[in-house]
Amino acid sequence: MKFDSRYKFGFRASVTLIAVTSLCLAFAGCAAAGQAVEDSRQQAALDSGGSVLVENGRGDLWVEGWDQAQIVVEAHKVFDGYGADRDRWMRETKVLLEGDDHHRVIRVEYPSELLHSWGGWNGRRAVDLRIHLPRQINAEFKNDRGRVTVQQIAGKLDLNCDRGNVEISHVDGELRIHGDRGDVKVRDSSVQNGIRVRLDRGSARIELKHLAGDSELEVSRGDLSLTVPANTSFTLDAERSRRSSFHTDFGVLARGGLDSGRIHGDVNGGGSTIRLRGDRGSVNLYSAPE
Repeated sequence: MKFDSRYKFGFRASVTLIAVTSLCLAFAGCAAAGQAVEDSRQQAALDSGGSVLVENGRGDLWVEGWDQAQIVVEAHKVFDGYGADRDRWMRETKVLLEGDDHHRVIRVEYPSELLHSWGGWNGRRAVDLRIHLPRQINAEFKNDRGRVTVQQIAGKLDLNCDRGNVEISHVDGELRIHGDRGDVKVRDSSVQNGIRVRLDRGSARIELKHLAGDSELEVSRGDLSLTVPANTSFTLDAERSRRSSFHTDFGVLARGGLDSGRIHGDVNGGGSTIRLRGDRGSVNLYSAPE
């Protein structure tokens, strides 16, 4: 028996369509079955002017200050994967809120032996934190493998971040940032007691409405850009390697020259020292309109 040639193409197309549809359904089923998620919410009293420590080794961190004397922690736990490891990871990964009304500690604990034993699966395993806390606060954040966003904080802010970008806005106080393998952006902020930035394998772009106090910014294998108001009085101490460049639009009463890789001088009569260090990238100091 012979098939009519008029039906050969339609038959093959139907078979192909069925195979593709089955494959898509199989992948969709695997994706749905392979991901586990869990959301939680905790809150506690925290005095304005108190302090907080947040430690998370895997996930995004979002923090915003508000006018309430309490801290609220929302956690989103996600695991892309299969089998007993997934069930155990979801069960044993804990978000802890500890301390008292003056000092709170938020810590994410993971089953350590599973952190590096997930085979070749490339899915995401993380705990993302969304935190509201009093605006007047001294905060220390330690975060790895995730984005960090901080806004509306007045006080001392100390960040230690690895493998994630950092974005800070509308902060007022003292700022310390230590980062590796990620970019840093600071905007619409005022620094009263100096800024310290040490960054490797990333670029920093910092735009301040006010800067007072001795400051030191050092970037390696990335670009550094600092913008402060044009009427800021400070003493500039800038140094670059032979693989870096330096530019400023401030008038500097210089002692030394960039031909030696270093410039030291007063701006607007001098004042607190701003130290800029760059290696394998550009260093730029800009003046913002008053």
